[in-house]
Amino acid sequence: MSSKKSRPVEELEAALFFFKWSRTALETYAKTIKINYLKKLIEHCTRTRIDDDANILNYNGISSDPKNLIDDSKDAKKRLEAAKKRMGTSQIPDSDEDDYFKPNKIVSLVELACLYRIKALLKMCEELTKLMARMATWLDENRSLLRKFANLISILPDCRRIFESVCGVGEVFRLLSIDWTKCDQSKFLVPSKDDYTSEENYELVIVDAKNYCPHLITKINYFRTLIYTIGCSFTAMLETIFLKVAYERCEIRSKQINEILKNLPPQFLYAENYRKLSRRTMKLLECPPKNDHSFPMISSIRNDTKTKSSSKKQKAPIATKSEKYQSR
Repeated sequence: MSSKKSRPVEELEAALFFFKWSRTALETYAKTIKINYLKKLIEHCTRTRIDDDANILNYNGISSDPKNLIDDSKDAKKRLEAAKKRMGTSQIPDSDEDDYFKPNKIVSLVELACLYRIKALLKMCEELTKLMARMATWLDENRSLLRKFANLISILPDCRRIFESVCGVGEVFRLLSIDWTKCDQSKFLVPSKDDYTSEENYELVIVDAKNYCPHLITKINYFRTLIYTIGCSFTAMLETIFLKVAYERCEIRSKQINEILKNLPPQFLYAENYRKLSRRTMKLLECPPKNDHSFPMISSIRNDTKTKSSSKKQKAPIATKSEKYQSR
């Protein structure tokens, strides 16, 4: 018998390969974003220098639950009050090294909003990668079983979407790119002329909020969409396997993924769109998940109120004699 693998088995092997690579890459990207973006925002908002492994970088207590949001707002209020007190102090370091922490750089609300969203999304990454690690172990242990159902299990599209979304995270934050062109499974990915490549990790440069925040909130919105896509594709992959393999065999449940996705922070409204991303990534960003709750802008509320009030003030038109006669 020929030892050549059938096409379905090849696709299954490729799917498992991309899934495990995605988990490793997402974990690496999350750690880099944590240091290059989150840490810098925390230092800026709290006016304190922190270590890379400081407890303040942990994600405990971050979720979209209303009770937690209230706690977060109280914490943000305390930080703003503390920053206000620092503004009144006259003891300012004279060295250039500490110039970044001088209190003349006021913390804006949009910066605090960025801080919260990045922290929430990184927590989701951490929880997703833990589930993906457990799933990867299960896939390895049941590889022979999955091969029997290779003709019926088509998980390559979902795993490929997960992999492309993880690559998109690196592109959005301008991190070290993943060179997948030389791997054995590269034939299952379609290369493009504008594919993202980078040999270094970009770090957030904090200047005036009006200058750097518009780009940052766009990145956060894109990050949000990609993380949601990873979670949804992971769920679709599980459901495909469950259709052909006994449900009890796998300890990972789609409910666990859905619980993580419930913590998706709201997107920024009216954010600018990038035009310099690859077509592959832009396609993944076409349909961002909607906010659970959205509120109209204050200006639009005022305009609607003025329109309604003006319409009420308008007098009804006076009917002509013929119209009065016809109404009788």
